[in-house]
Amino acid sequence: MPAKPLSILGALLAAIAAPHIAQAHADTRAVTHGANPPACPAGASGTQGSLSAERGAFAYRACAGTIAIADETGAKAADLFYTAYLAAAQGTTPRPIAFVWNGGPGADSRLLQFHALGPRTLKGEALSDNPDSPLAVADLVFVDPAGTGFSRAASDKAAERLYSTTGDFAATARFIRAFLKAQHREGSPVSLVGESFGTWRASGVAEALIDQGQPVAGIALISGGIPMGEERDRALMRALTLPNRTATALALGKLDAALAADPAAALAASEDWARRVWYPALAHPEALDDAARAKVVADLGRYTGLAPARIDAMTLWVSPRDFRRGLLAGEGKTLGIFDMRRTDAAEDEKRGSAAILDFYRRQLGYAGGQYAGIDVPALPVGEHWQYDQSPITKESLARAMAGEGPPSASQPWVQHVLEKAPESRVFVATGLYDSLNGCAANRQAAGDFPPALAARIAAHCYPGGHMMYEDPAASRQFVQDLSAFISNPQKRAKQD
Repeated sequence: MPAKPLSILGALLAAIAAPHIAQAHADTRAVTHGANPPACPAGASGTQGSLSAERGAFAYRACAGTIAIADETGAKAADLFYTAYLAAAQGTTPRPIAFVWNGGPGADSRLLQFHALGPRTLKGEALSDNPDSPLAVADLVFVDPAGTGFSRAASDKAAERLYSTTGDFAATARFIRAFLKAQHREGSPVSLVGESFGTWRASGVAEALIDQGQPVAGIALISGGIPMGEERDRALMRALTLPNRTATALALGKLDAALAADPAAALAASEDWARRVWYPALAHPEALDDAARAKVVADLGRYTGLAPARIDAMTLWVSPRDFRRGLLAGEGKTLGIFDMRRTDAAEDEKRGSAAILDFYRRQLGYAGGQYAGIDVPALPVGEHWQYDQSPITKESLARAMAGEGPPSASQPWVQHVLEKAPESRVFVATGLYDSLNGCAANRQAAGDFPPALAARIAAHCYPGGHMMYEDPAASRQFVQDLSAFISNPQKRAKQD
């Protein structure tokens, strides 16, 4: 009988934890209980609510509005929609503020807002209070990029620029500066929180803001790795995806009895073998004779559950796509991209749409526009996206088609942020069952920075998928860790 993921949770976490990644508990005194929250920004609609957190209830203001953004020439480029949650600060200390978005490109902010971080999140088809919301420690501003949610480009020409990596970054930086200025919050500790492609946005926008004189206290990178340009050692990063696959095979009951009997040992052995054997084999497959190749294939099959016939004996590489297609091929099933434990249809993205639309229209009184993906079909932002931050090559496109990320490399935005802003910190979150990321790979990437920079990066691994907050076993710890980070990103991580 396949092992249930929860039954091996503790062992897996023990095996994958980095020694320096635990965050301090969030300071829930960061709101003044009973105090009136700030007013919504000018032109926004909203309402007052209250939330019961660990140390009592507090009032907050929920606001919905748009900010007009100009392009480089001063012409209007877009109306960018936001949902802001604001609470009263403690004393005279500026309250932290976090700007939050999802990825895509072309995704609105529904997932992080209504599934994980907002003060009201979906429970089934209805919105309910979320006592774990980081709103207890920081104001939250959820941003919908142009062409998503209620946000719209001003023209087709403007959309061409906005539907590109560099254009998106520029517009987001302008939005943040405009919001902070309007609210007189330039001196508040600012964090940028992005998921998936949104990690690129968080990193690139952070650098842009710092260059423009706006400090950024921290960037939180969720399920998108660490944008650092071309991978310095692709063979090593590929090899270190193995523990994620071993964990998946364990969860699905596809490893041999000896490995399944001790999941923690299996995860540790998987990473050790990946570093000692698979990494050099991937780096120089031509150096192996036939016997050595056969041994690598056999051992790789043991740690992944794949039949040896599904492993390319020449390259010794198994792409994320090939692993997802191959593990349960005999059952006619393909593993999920975002959670490899799942083989059923993806959850309906429209779940809770009626409650979300009611929240905006009736509770917040927002009457503008139409919500792309709810009122009207989603706009083809991603289809028109221009990855203009670096060239697309034949090799990079092939990697993207095989499930290894976007069609061209990022830039070293994270390193630039850490170098330009010595007080900035980085939070990295990875799901153990995500086919698009690797826990060990991200931990290695964090450690590959120069030591003084690496010390300011905290890498976390959670027993979930790409959206680890959808998994009850991971959700609360993820939100607590993120809350601790955005409440005080400049605080050094505690030792485990």
